[in-house]
Amino acid sequence: MGSNSTRIIAVVLLLLSVFVLPWWLLVIFAAVLFFYYAPFFEGLAIGLIADLLYSVPREIFWDLPIFFVCFLICFLLCKIVHKQLRISN
Repeated sequence: MGSNSTRIIAVVLLLLSVFVLPWWLLVIFAAVLFFYYAPFFEGLAIGLIADLLYSVPREIFWDLPIFFVCFLICFLLCKIVHKQLRISN
């Protein structure tokens, strides 16, 4: 299997985990995928899908989409850490 096929499988598993796993396991699984696949923009789209399905407007969070914001923070942190771990020749 090539890298693209494993990425597609990871995206499908993350999408299925939106429906099956509790939210905290979903966030951990997404964070691992954000780190493993350097620019993992699909995770941000899946965060929006999770917000469309399960989001409840709350005044305490200023009506922000919680999953998307959490996935965006994970995306940015993993991008920074991943860039720092790269060893260039």
